[in-house]
Amino acid sequence: MPWRTVKQNVAYGMEIKKVPKEELEERLEKILELVGLTSCADLYPNQISASMEQRVAIARAFVVNPDILLMDEPYGQLDIKLRYYLEDELIRIWKELKSTVIFVTHNIEEAVYLAERILVLTNKPTTIKEEVIVDLPRPRDFRDPQFVAIRKRVTDLIKWW
Repeated sequence: MPWRTVKQNVAYGMEIKKVPKEELEERLEKILELVGLTSCADLYPNQISASMEQRVAIARAFVVNPDILLMDEPYGQLDIKLRYYLEDELIRIWKELKSTVIFVTHNIEEAVYLAERILVLTNKPTTIKEEVIVDLPRPRDFRDPQFVAIRKRVTDLIKWW
């Protein structure tokens, strides 16, 4: 919301849920620090970078303590360097907050990099074709033979020819 500061944008969901002011301020401070937005909390959306805008969206989603967070192609329009940076940020935040995140992506490498498990879907009518467990240590290395093997397995599962 362009008329609200970064801090006000992040707080919006808590305001709607009528979170008590003291708790709202405490959560807000913690999440802004966690996503690295403390220094720009009083800026408006047109005064921050694209990566900061994505971090505002992530903070706004996590600050309400959701049971499940659905992220549908959140990095699809970003350049590759920014995408890698935000993927690492998401993992760091997820590890800290322990929320369940369902991340939808068509990028196989991104799926293997982020996921603990990947659900490969069929064409319409959509069903789960297979579940692929991604039991790799973090941080993940794209060159690791196990990473490559999982990426190949998922690729093979989505081929329709």
